[in-house]
This record gives sequence, structure tokens and C-alpha cells, in this order.
Amino acid sequence: MNGFHVHAIGWVLVANAYILTPAEARELTDLWTDLVRRRAADLRHAPALLHLLFPRCLPLAPATRAALAKLVAHMVAQHPERFGDAALRQRRNHWAGQAALGVLLSGLTALLLPIHWTWAAPVTPTFLLMGCGCVLPTVMLWRAAAAVHACSTGRFATRLVERLLHRFQVR
Repeated sequence: MNGFHVHAIGWVLVANAYILTPAEARELTDLWTDLVRRRAADLRHAPALLHLLFPRCLPLAPATRAALAKLVAHMVAQHPERFGDAALRQRRNHWAGQAALGVLLSGLTALLLPIHWTWAAPVTPTFLLMGCGCVLPTVMLWRAAAAVHACSTGRFATRLVERLLHRFQVR
């Protein structure tokens, strides 16, 4: 788990803020603030070059992972229909389908529409832009679903990442 997962959870939290009651919002805001402070402390202890070039790629410290797990547990407990692993995967798959559909329709319109139809000229780039616009929510929901899954199973890194971290002694 790294900073991308933290940002994805924040993105999902902000995108679904309208469903939270004021009490839930205050509680999750406090947990989010604690998580951001811990992540900032992680970055302060990182090597300067890595901090400047790849700040989101740096792994989370154990205290930051615990803060993320606590935030995710509260989010899932309050609204499993919006923040649960299955719900995030379903939404991710929906957005991925929209992205694929936009690219597919763009290709089909480029191949099938006659060039001399001037009114149809903006159709192909429009479908392509719509498909590309769906990539960001797909990636964010993919990272958020991975974070929720990791927090619920307690497995925060793959074996490859664990071996690399052990070899380079990154903490």
C-alpha cells in the first residue's frame, strides 16, 4: 500500500460525502485528518530524492497503515453499500465498461461513418474523450477497492513488494 491508495480513499470519501450525516462526516473527517498527518510524517522521513520525485509511490509506515485501516473500517461499517469492497469493485467495473465503450464507439464511428458527413465529424473525438474521461474514476476506484480489500484482509503488500522492502530495508 502506498500514497496512491490513501488518495483514492480520500477521493471516494469526498465523492460520497453527500450520503454522510453530520456526525458521520465529523468522525470521518477526524480520521482522515489523522491519516493525512501520519502520511506527511512518513514523507518527512523519506529520502529527499524519493520524496520529491515519487511521493505517492512510497510505502505506508505501520502507523499510517493502521490509521488507514481504521478509517476504512469506519467507512465500511457506516455505509457498506457505498464503501464496501464489493460495492467499490462493482462501481470500478461500471466505469471500466464505460471507458471501454467510449473507445469502442470511437473506433466504430471512425471506421463506419463516411468522411464527407461533416455533421458527424465531432462524434469520433467525442466518444474518445468520453472514454478517456472514465479512466480516472476507474483507476481511483481500483485503488480504493484494493485498499479496502487490504484493510479487511490485513494483507497490505504483495509478496514481491514485501521481498523488495525487506531487501532495501524501507520502513
